[in-house]
Amino acid sequence: MTNRKGGVGKSTMAVMLAHAAAAWSGRRVLVMDLDTQCNASLMLIGGERWEKACRSGHTISDYFYDRFDKVAEDESAYVVNNAGDVARARTAPGAVSLLPGSQRLEDIQGELLLKHSKKDLDADAVAVQVRGRMKRLMRHFGMDFDLVILDCPPGLSFAALAALDLANHVLVPFRPDFVSQFALDRVAMLIEGVETSEQLATIPLGKRRYSCLPNCWTGDGYERLLIDQLALDHPLLNTRIPLLASIARAFDWEETKKTIEEKYADALPHLRELHHEIMGAPEPRARTAHA
Repeated sequence: MTNRKGGVGKSTMAVMLAHAAAAWSGRRVLVMDLDTQCNASLMLIGGERWEKACRSGHTISDYFYDRFDKVAEDESAYVVNNAGDVARARTAPGAVSLLPGSQRLEDIQGELLLKHSKKDLDADAVAVQVRGRMKRLMRHFGMDFDLVILDCPPGLSFAALAALDLANHVLVPFRPDFVSQFALDRVAMLIEGVETSEQLATIPLGKRRYSCLPNCWTGDGYERLLIDQLALDHPLLNTRIPLLASIARAFDWEETKKTIEEKYADALPHLRELHHEIMGAPEPRARTAHA
């Protein structure tokens, strides 16, 4: 999940899709929170449990720092299992886990860059090394989960760039306003590894690694016009996530678990549409994807 523009619902869509994939496709889902705002973490485990993970050194920044120079070890201590406030039967195959976010992630990345710059005078080579190592550390979780959702920040941190390199598919939520058009153009060029819109235009829409999801949709005429314009330049999902109070309330984690129908209420049909469009038909559990 990414967009160069903030406030477009990346974390909300990440958590909603995680709940849906676990409940309806029986997937073992890991949400990896790469955003220093930590919204996905707060939505999935609440403030108290997130603060506990920070105090105990079990966040994504701790994982990167602790494991950066070591052979891969058991990283289960960093993962919070049975995350989210959607109830599930103990015998149900699907579940949501979380690698909690950290407000220190950017600082940790800076420390790693400084640490390794002492070993190599080439700054670009050091940056590539740090980014590549983060990518390998993130990939390691693919062996334990059916679906890994990487919730990226708006900025271009090493972790965010590594996530974009790693992802099998990139979902770009956006609000249907004219500012979003520029943001989509920028993130699309970044994902596809091109420098100009002319180069981007040479890649057929069906061959691109990303798709765009309209969020906070009201169906007004100007939104429809904008969507039609964007569809000429970017691959758009058919799903439209409307502006609903039930989705806004879904941000609030509650200790008492509820069914997915109770949690998402009138947003449920739209979540089902998104789940079906992204996940498609059920696949063998041995296959792993990063989104």
